[in-house]
Amino acid sequence: MSRYIRLLRIFWGNTLATELEYRAAFWANAGLSLFWLVWAALGAGAYFRFAPSIRGWTYDELLVVLGIFFAINGFRQAVIGPNLARMTEYVRMGTLDFLLTKPVSSQFMVSLRHVGVYNWLDPLLGWGLVLFGLIRRDEPVSWTSVFAFALLTVAGGLVLYSLALAIQCLAVWTIGGEGLDDVVEGIVEAGRFPVQMYRGIFRTVLTFFIPVALLTTVPAEAILGRGSTGVLVVSCSIAALLLFATSRLWVWSLRHYTGASA
Repeated sequence: MSRYIRLLRIFWGNTLATELEYRAAFWANAGLSLFWLVWAALGAGAYFRFAPSIRGWTYDELLVVLGIFFAINGFRQAVIGPNLARMTEYVRMGTLDFLLTKPVSSQFMVSLRHVGVYNWLDPLLGWGLVLFGLIRRDEPVSWTSVFAFALLTVAGGLVLYSLALAIQCLAVWTIGGEGLDDVVEGIVEAGRFPVQMYRGIFRTVLTFFIPVALLTTVPAEAILGRGSTGVLVVSCSIAALLLFATSRLWVWSLRHYTGASA
């Protein structure tokens, strides 16, 4: 484990040193992120001009969901995107052959080698919006809810990573799979609002087939005091199962990888 932590420090340290040479770009991206956060919060308020709640969610509670969305999307842009989105390029250019020769886990190399420095402010802004929504709601939050929220947030991040890895494994067979990252982005975008605001088949799909609810809705319900021990256990179990399954899928995909020369 210490070996991988040391490698992570080297990889991310080099990226940080390179990207921070362009500090103007960093602050420009920070300003843009803040703009979109405020825009989303104000836009959501328009839905509540004529009703105090929509499908059981008040404006303050929706701000919590939006904050979690910005945080999880920032994680996608900072960690998942800069790494897994390169899978098609790795396969086409033969870089994957090179990575497979390294004496470390190939899944680690394709998942954590790069980091999007410019996007690390997005999770911080997202957590700030969560806190703002809770303060506006003006109801007590128990430590039990905070603990469940923390666990479910980690579980949501693992679910997103697992889904992204599973989708990017298709790059082994589809050379022209540059659009695979757009699928991952679409999954995250579906979590911008609580799943209760979707109707019919869409709500069923986003809850049971593509577990988008675990990304934003379930953590939000936990911090708002609506969660339960059963939901916590099931959600964490799903995250662990998906992580294990996609890790096995990665190994299976590599068995079918014939190399760039083929």
